[in-house]
Amino acid sequence: MSLNAASLFSVQGLVAVITGGGTGLGRTMALALDANGAAKVFILGRREQTLQETAAQATNKTIIPVATDISSHASLEAAYQAIAAHTTHIDLLIGNSAVPGSAVPRFNPDGSQPTLTEFRDRHFAKSMPEFTNVFDVNVTGSYYTILALLPLLDKANHRRVLSSSPDELAPPRPQVILISSIGGILHHPASVAYGLSKAAVLHMVKVMSALLAPYLIRVNGIAPGLFWTELSRPLFRTFGIKGRGLADGSVPASNIPITRAGAPQDLAGLVLWMASASGGFLNGDSIVYDGGRSKVSL
Repeated sequence: MSLNAASLFSVQGLVAVITGGGTGLGRTMALALDANGAAKVFILGRREQTLQETAAQATNKTIIPVATDISSHASLEAAYQAIAAHTTHIDLLIGNSAVPGSAVPRFNPDGSQPTLTEFRDRHFAKSMPEFTNVFDVNVTGSYYTILALLPLLDKANHRRVLSSSPDELAPPRPQVILISSIGGILHHPASVAYGLSKAAVLHMVKVMSALLAPYLIRVNGIAPGLFWTELSRPLFRTFGIKGRGLADGSVPASNIPITRAGAPQDLAGLVLWMASASGGFLNGDSIVYDGGRSKVSL
């Protein structure tokens, strides 16, 4: 039994797929897996250029771009075929793609509470297709991404080398990690559509972990708090946070108790734990990773 960190957190030889891997949290996770010995990291997204930019930053050049629209059934099937042409299996699928939806200010510019008429008009003015598009990507797209790649996840189970000893730890089972958000927990999300969709993703972790249990495929989730990304940039402006808000004191303790935003190192460390043997007992759980924000901002 090795308790050495290099062994516990190793992702050497791992094959991963990350949707939304061209920017933000997806890029961070892809680069972290590449830098730590993953054999192949397929990144999916609609923008070919951003996928190529991420691949170019890889330390070990194991990142493979696959242009994909996860809200399209045909595009997901094409992505499956493209990935299957490069690998016999995948050990890890990270469903990270998301769109934010339109934010509706909670207060008037002068800080006053809007009247009920103002509240109704601002929310009702948003089109129904705009609202449901958020679910098309964040919920439906995530669900169909899992379905599309199930055969390759299953193949990872057949590759596991097991010991005849009942006291020797087996390699981790294949895993899906769905990226939700504390927007799915907070009672006042910036975008109602986004918050509701991310709450659905949190429930999808539980549902899919149960549905896939007979097939020995794990499903877990992460609900990140405030990290600097394209999606979160407006929140940094709203909160008056300078730069990426990583220094102590960058954020008031009343908003985030540890007084800073999340860093790439925070997310990289969490994903390496979840993807490695040390996270192999995790199944059906979502980790809220927000510096304590959800505890003071419900």
